[in-house]
Amino acid sequence: MNRFFPVRRVLPPIVLCALLLPPPLLAEPLRLRPGFQQILERTGVHRISVGNPEIIEARPLSGNAGVLVVGKKEGETDLVLWEKKGRTEWTVEVRESGDSDFEEARLFASAFPGLSVTAAGRSVILRGTVRNAAEKELVEAFARSRKAILSQISLPEERKTLLSYDLKILEIGKGSSEQLGIRWPESIGVGGNWSAGTHAATTFTLAGDFNATLNLLLANGQARILANPKLVCETGQSATFLAGGEIPIVIVTPETRTVEWKTYGIILKITPALDMEERVGTTILAEISTVDHGSGSSDIPGFLTRRVSTHFSTSPGGTVMLSGLVKNEMAKDVAKVPLLGQIPILGELFKSRKFRENQTELAIFITPSKVPEQDPGLAHWEKRERESREAMRYRWID
Repeated sequence: MNRFFPVRRVLPPIVLCALLLPPPLLAEPLRLRPGFQQILERTGVHRISVGNPEIIEARPLSGNAGVLVVGKKEGETDLVLWEKKGRTEWTVEVRESGDSDFEEARLFASAFPGLSVTAAGRSVILRGTVRNAAEKELVEAFARSRKAILSQISLPEERKTLLSYDLKILEIGKGSSEQLGIRWPESIGVGGNWSAGTHAATTFTLAGDFNATLNLLLANGQARILANPKLVCETGQSATFLAGGEIPIVIVTPETRTVEWKTYGIILKITPALDMEERVGTTILAEISTVDHGSGSSDIPGFLTRRVSTHFSTSPGGTVMLSGLVKNEMAKDVAKVPLLGQIPILGELFKSRKFRENQTELAIFITPSKVPEQDPGLAHWEKRERESREAMRYRWID
């Protein structure tokens, strides 16, 4: 005789057992491309289940070090791993063009107006131009962090900018600095590296209407212009100003007799740059070199050299002052060394009674400005820039 058991008496225990099982842990989606593989670092895996074996293959590594997942063809499937602590489920996407990488690259490139994103087989390519080297490094670092993304970006053709420097070399009263807009110490632009001297040379960014105040000081006799050279230079290049000359020095050895030329006077070397905010950055090397009667020999004269190297940044049209290069004690040697009185600019300064009495000082005012690209006189400036690069030296006769 057949016996039938009511279903309602058997089902509740089965449902109860299912409810007692721990729920699966859902992991982040896994993305692969066909032919590529990824290792899941899992330990204690004793069972592997793949929803569609035609899309992926999953097999344990030796030593129970993890599970190797290989993409086989495009599609989406599930992967389940059983471990001692429970089971974990993944949704695995296999895409030929790397859709997820494409979307990431597209989102990243949206911050750079010059970039475009294209898919090429299994790769995603970033193409275009960026504004500067910093942006180029940022994009390339992003591409390196993802295997599917390639960077084919470049910098725009380097555009050189002509900058004009108006240099005013003045003898100025020591009490006139506040009238020129120097605020101590708030307006200090940047300090300099000073050598061979006891007075530190310093640069100061000037505030207010510099030209108007300077004209007033000149009219009142509180300042006088010793020289007013104008240099023009291309960004990345250098321009040199020399107010002085060269002295031949005979070098005698047992085998040869040669002549070396020693430069003396005021030497200014200017190297400009232009940043993204259109501010002018200038590196300047200033050197004062004079004959030193206290050193050297009867055949080879000695030289006293004072040098400062500094960098400042200012808006086009802003003026920076460089001071502290010359001590008034140097003027006392004019009578002993007649050559000092013949040095352009310095000779006039050393003859000044006010300078010898420490009432005035030498100051160099530097005002950079951009030469407009559409300036009718641009060809003239370019010609001057080429000439200055060829000569690499400006000589000014007192």
